[in-house]
Amino acid sequence: MNWSERLKREFLSGWKPFEVIWLTLFVLAQIWAYIQAPDSWLAMISGISGILCVVLVSKGKISNYLFGLIFAYTYFYVAWSANFLGEMNTVLYVYLPSQFIGYFMWKNHMQNDHGGASVVAKALSAKGWATLIIATAVGTLLFVQALRTAGGSSTGLDGLTTVITVAAQLLMILRYREQWLLWIALNVLSIALWAETPAMYLMYGAYLLNSLYGFYNWSKLAKQAGV
Repeated sequence: MNWSERLKREFLSGWKPFEVIWLTLFVLAQIWAYIQAPDSWLAMISGISGILCVVLVSKGKISNYLFGLIFAYTYFYVAWSANFLGEMNTVLYVYLPSQFIGYFMWKNHMQNDHGGASVVAKALSAKGWATLIIATAVGTLLFVQALRTAGGSSTGLDGLTTVITVAAQLLMILRYREQWLLWIALNVLSIALWAETPAMYLMYGAYLLNSLYGFYNWSKLAKQAGV
């Protein structure tokens, strides 16, 4: 299969009509938010690339990592301007390396799905859930203290969202469907964190809807894999 056929299969195959409609609406909402409050064109680019990334993740498509890389670079500068130190560190030490690590972790675990390719999903065990909850609680307490020492803004909320992001990103790389439950919690908190930036809270509102669908779709992918 040549490159043009691979790209066509990756980006154009396996889409349901409602997925195309909601992706279009999410992108148009980002453009509208920028027109209404043109404070940062980087925020608009970050929002659009982020939406493309998470929609592709919900479908289990490996091309999500391309848009994730664009999102990471632009979101870093948006968070920098808002002095959200936790978000900045998340981009540098989680989002950016995750795009490369995730691509290679997914590359050899893809399956055919409605004419396209989707990732082979897994589910957490009871032991996995216990480890996740304990690590998230302890990590949040420690990171909030570090942010307060560094003089960050909204340290409690910023710290919690950062630790949840790390945990969710790790589950995503390892192909666990439960990542979506963490993304749902993260999106609700992030809407509150970015309440004064229209492009950002619209982006996270779109993420929230996509996370609900992502959990549903990844549960189907896990069943396909016999989990």
